[in-house]
Amino acid sequence: MKRNKGASDTRSTPTSRRSADTPRARRDATALQLTDVIGNLTITRSGQVTAWFVAEPQRWSFLSDADCSTLIVQHAQRLAQLVDRRIHLRVTHRPYPVARWAADLHASVHNPLPGWKTYLEDEQQKVARLPLDDKVVYYGVQISRVSNLALPKLLRGSTTKQLKALDREITAVSTVMSGPGMDASPASAADMDWLLTRSAGLCLPAPHHNSPQPNSVWNERDLGEWTDGIEWSSPAPYSPYILVSGNRNGRRVTRHVAVLTFGRMELPEIPESNFGPWLQRLDRLPFPYELSAIIDVRNATEAGNEITSQLDAVRHQYHHHREHNVQPPLSLQRQSALAQHIEDDIRHGASGLSTRTRGWYRVAIAAADEDTLNDRIQVLKERYEPHILITHPRGQYALAREFIPGEPLSSDAYARRMPVLTMGASLPAVTSSVGDRRGFNLGFTSGVSRRPVMWQPWDAMEVRETNGLTVMLGTQGSGKTVLGGTTVFHTSLMGVPWVVLDPSGPIKKLCEMPELAPYSKAIDLMRAEPGTLNPYRLLPDPDPEHYRVEHYLGEADPQKAAEQDLATERLRVSRLRNTLATDILLMLLPKELANRPETHLAMTQAISQVDSSVLGSPRAIIDALRHLSTGLHEHAASIAGMLESAAETPQGSLIFPSAYGDDSYHTRHWRLTVFNLKGLSLPSAETDPRDWSVEERLAMPLLHLAAWYAQSRIYHLDIGERKGLWVDEAHDLHRVSSGRELLRKTGRDSRKHNARALISTQDGQDALSVGLENWIDSVFVGRTIGQDAQQAALKLLKVEPGNGYEQMLAGLSPAARDPRKRRGDREFVFADGTGAVERITVPLRHRPALLNALDSTPQQRVNSEDADTDSVANPWKRLSTAMAGQEGEA
Repeated sequence: MKRNKGASDTRSTPTSRRSADTPRARRDATALQLTDVIGNLTITRSGQVTAWFVAEPQRWSFLSDADCSTLIVQHAQRLAQLVDRRIHLRVTHRPYPVARWAADLHASVHNPLPGWKTYLEDEQQKVARLPLDDKVVYYGVQISRVSNLALPKLLRGSTTKQLKALDREITAVSTVMSGPGMDASPASAADMDWLLTRSAGLCLPAPHHNSPQPNSVWNERDLGEWTDGIEWSSPAPYSPYILVSGNRNGRRVTRHVAVLTFGRMELPEIPESNFGPWLQRLDRLPFPYELSAIIDVRNATEAGNEITSQLDAVRHQYHHHREHNVQPPLSLQRQSALAQHIEDDIRHGASGLSTRTRGWYRVAIAAADEDTLNDRIQVLKERYEPHILITHPRGQYALAREFIPGEPLSSDAYARRMPVLTMGASLPAVTSSVGDRRGFNLGFTSGVSRRPVMWQPWDAMEVRETNGLTVMLGTQGSGKTVLGGTTVFHTSLMGVPWVVLDPSGPIKKLCEMPELAPYSKAIDLMRAEPGTLNPYRLLPDPDPEHYRVEHYLGEADPQKAAEQDLATERLRVSRLRNTLATDILLMLLPKELANRPETHLAMTQAISQVDSSVLGSPRAIIDALRHLSTGLHEHAASIAGMLESAAETPQGSLIFPSAYGDDSYHTRHWRLTVFNLKGLSLPSAETDPRDWSVEERLAMPLLHLAAWYAQSRIYHLDIGERKGLWVDEAHDLHRVSSGRELLRKTGRDSRKHNARALISTQDGQDALSVGLENWIDSVFVGRTIGQDAQQAALKLLKVEPGNGYEQMLAGLSPAARDPRKRRGDREFVFADGTGAVERITVPLRHRPALLNALDSTPQQRVNSEDADTDSVANPWKRLSTAMAGQEGEA
């Protein structure tokens, strides 16, 4: 760091710089106090040793108040164990290279579609505009000092006896820092390299390319690696900012950097006030920032003596007013009461948590020009009003140097004294993070900060070895179709085959997208071949390849174990075919007839006589009913007649093949297959089944069988191949036993078959009642209304109810203030399966064609040829004119 080609103290004028511009003066003004870095230890010219640690990110969102309070107390307890030590808290950010994300995503795909390259370029440009960076929180804890005589020995690389003597102290500090609430580990060589890079080049853009793997030992001669080419200067005496220049990514960059400090603070109760960790509020800034805080953890005796001294001063002022018969001001009484409370807390409070802290909290922000910098300063001040006063002091150069490890405190001004619990409520490591950094770009977090959300749906099965079931909840208009369609579109381009069950019809438009059209097929089941939904055809026999001997090497007899499992699975599938056929045929009968015991008995006897293999047919069940020789012959014959009548309808013909035997038909293996059930008259949940019409009675088994058909197409693929299944409007399937079994089977087999299964429903209670909770990996919850539905959604999210999150679910994707405008981007609460839960936004404005394809909102059609005519633009005008004419004639 150079002085005039770089650093210049804000207290200096150009004249004074010229008069003092000697080599010794320049060296004293610009030289760093830091001389050595050994592992995670830094050593200054005075011999001060500081151990640096990096804190793990912590979750705050969607925790209960009790869990938040526990996190605060744990953080405060760790700080209290560092009594009589000075801590240097540094918060910076490490950008995630967009090019690396795109390269990793490209490397993870297999057999992508031809439009993949163009798609990835577009997504890379979009992600580059987002703040794709990670917050890095450093704690520098001062240890003891080493004598200056030992420093030359340190430069020669051997650990001196003085450092060995500090091993026990360093170990004790490391144990404290690794405890709950702090979760910090010793900084690696790469971490120390990044800390010095971001501190010397304060607020400059981060370098795009990583440095070579750094050594773990540096001395004073190595510091030029971070300071050379960096220039700090002050444009004028007492300037409100400094200029920081440096070479970044092949060009010279200059930033106007202002350092602000925390002034008076009156924090509300955290977490009860929903104010949140007070240092985390910096993450809500729409621009980068750097944080440096120097904190002294004080022992009770020192803090008590200081409070006693202040109390004595207050008492003297109070008595002085009384001596002159003047009423003491209320402010003096408040100060006295507060000082007495603090004194009692220090002397008689809970052990450890009565510790006090004294700290200086600086925030550095930057901009390319002075006007933008002033605007950002105002935004920062407004972010903390009225609880914290942000001030802009003089001496910017000295304040900025505090951000560099080893530099001294520039001034005692603006010291903030607070209990360790208040400091514990700062929680600088709390961040908004959900999803991963490997999958496709789903959207961005929209809670306390804005961060990109990437999601690789198959990491759960391939990496974490968990299930692949995803539940998407939300009331009508919450955006479930947009979310599911977005996932299908992105991953289809990545090479993943999908099968979609679309009861309402709009999803078929995905097959018309230019990128997917040549590789997609929308099948309208209302116009499909007879027997397309033959229940015996929908459940394929188990593949012997899935039961190979090498999968059972841990068994005593691998060959026998593989054969037994295959036989067991074949028997289970055979029984499931009979169960599915029974459910479907009973659904075709009137409710009062289907519920009669003799109906179930006759159906059971008939099904036991027919072929239950993949070559079976429901027509064989009708024949068996007609030829039933038991006492149920007449009742069975009447049932057979009703089923025969149902088979003659267009909907019923899908269930009953036109001929016996192998009625399968082979179609091309499409990358995206959408089964369209639009036109089915689905009964409402409020309608009594006894009041269902014939069309409504037929609609339920067709919807049910279509879901089984969709799943059967998935199971024909290789077991290790990535695949996807989306069942929309799944709340209709849980009404019957075979539908519940389908949903359970989907969740149970998703990991083994590497299938990501999306289940869309309007109420989380549907998923809970079916018993899917044990197989759910991730959950998306859109706008949810109703106390029961909200509690079910929170249970699936694994979020404790009763902490105000119910109202937040009802407020997702709010309506526009202008009643003539539609809702904007859809919002969800996303639980990614790793424990992270965040509020996210799924935008599609950059892909208008996809947004239009997934738009299920009804649109009024206007004849384009007559759109310019007045009668079409305002049809009421023609009516009004006609009525006026009639009145004139009268």
